[in-house]
Amino acid sequence: MTLQDTVNAYLVYKRALGMRMESEGQMLQFFCRTLGDCDLADVRTDAVASFILIRGALTRTSKQKTSVLRSFFRYAVGRGFVATAPLPKIEPLYPAARQPYIYTTSQIQDLLAATPRLAHHCVPIRPESARTLLLLLYGTGVRIGDALSLSLRDVDIDNALITVRDTKFFKSRFVPIGEKLTKYLAEYADVRRKVLPTPAGDSSAFFANRTGYRWSRNWVEALFRRLCVAAGIGRDSPQDRQPRIHDLRHTMVQHRLLAWYRTGADVQRLLPQLATYLGHVDICSTQHYLPMTPELLHEANIRFQAYAQPEKYHAQP
Repeated sequence: MTLQDTVNAYLVYKRALGMRMESEGQMLQFFCRTLGDCDLADVRTDAVASFILIRGALTRTSKQKTSVLRSFFRYAVGRGFVATAPLPKIEPLYPAARQPYIYTTSQIQDLLAATPRLAHHCVPIRPESARTLLLLLYGTGVRIGDALSLSLRDVDIDNALITVRDTKFFKSRFVPIGEKLTKYLAEYADVRRKVLPTPAGDSSAFFANRTGYRWSRNWVEALFRRLCVAAGIGRDSPQDRQPRIHDLRHTMVQHRLLAWYRTGADVQRLLPQLATYLGHVDICSTQHYLPMTPELLHEANIRFQAYAQPEKYHAQP
């Protein structure tokens, strides 16, 4: 069986299970082009190791390649297409995973205050669009791709609800929104309808360019980097480790958790609800958004002291 035929069969199998396999599929197709038209049994470990390296070095993409190839060859071995997986026997030491940037509330305010700098004569409401997008991302924690996919009909102002369609896991869901955010979205929706074209009627993009079509993610990320520079937000680290717009999702989760701790809420009971709100299939996926920050550790310590030493903790001075 050829390498290409096995890759095609694997992608059909995974997509039948409800997985998109977009980036993974592109990577495996690139793997096929790199190794050429060969039989699966002829794939050698040195060729795989060479493919994993990026210009002769290990990067975070190298780790992703290893993960994708490991899953692919597990499938191939399990079905008897090949006897063993030609992966390197020793797992290399990959660069550390990118740590999310948790914005402070003042930094969120600085980003919002910087949006007027994005004004452009061709798109008069660009600052308002950017401001509304930031408020939506921080207020709901939706993924940037889901936010950019919203249409005008997906934002239900009357019921304070947005509909996120065809998400990361091929599911659609309703996301309730608070009173303040609903007000901001209503104001923006009114201006957007008046100023920008609606080529598809109510199915037109909520966040649109001057032609009425949706913003691209790459363009929004470039716009966000401009906002970070204008707001003076950044890390003393390489360019590829700078704050991202996706980190607003991490920030929303962290701030919500801190608020629960500070108000004495039952965090363990509320975490499954938060997972559902974020669109996760289980709480394990939400744990990725819960790194232990100093603020979170401080609140957790206070909660533990109140549990372990209630008399001392509640003692009057």
